[in-house]
Amino acid sequence: MIRLENLSFGYGRSDEPVLRRLRLRFAAGELALVCGPTGSGKSTLLKTINGLCPHFAGGELTGEILIDGEPVTGLMPHELAHIVGFVNQQPDGSFVAETVAEEIAFGLEQLGVASGEMHIRVEEIATALGIDHLLNSLLDELSGGEQQRVAIASALVAGQRVLVLDEPTSALDPAAAFEVLRLLKRLTRERGITVV
Repeated sequence: MIRLENLSFGYGRSDEPVLRRLRLRFAAGELALVCGPTGSGKSTLLKTINGLCPHFAGGELTGEILIDGEPVTGLMPHELAHIVGFVNQQPDGSFVAETVAEEIAFGLEQLGVASGEMHIRVEEIATALGIDHLLNSLLDELSGGEQQRVAIASALVAGQRVLVLDEPTSALDPAAAFEVLRLLKRLTRERGITVV
């Protein structure tokens, strides 16, 4: 599903590249964990997959990124949004709406999905992620684990087949972290989503 060929990225021309000649492959339905010390390039790697690097971070990207066999190197994040979902390290800081339903629907609105279809998709993804009972809830009243599920739902509601998450359990207690990881594993198994 994802192929990185000879991928390098550096934030400045004089700085050493953060990523150097990476060659990685992630299969459809694979759950992959990228680990390493602080500053080793984990977040940068994720942001190259969804186009945030170099477009919003600056820097220079070389090599090739293919998603589902299509070259996507150099595409803007909004050009990849239909296939790549992204969940930030602190999802509550990236919420744009007040309620769960509005937050999940926001991306569909940006893609111009009709209202009736939008309602169906929001209900479907909320049910799949076990948050359908929260659709009318205010986002700032949710637990950290519930907020993470809303962020994942928002990242997948348009039918994305790739999900990249930046430290998805770092702000969660062990029980909530376990539930999020169990959910991600289920998404790979049941929906064939590639999760990095």
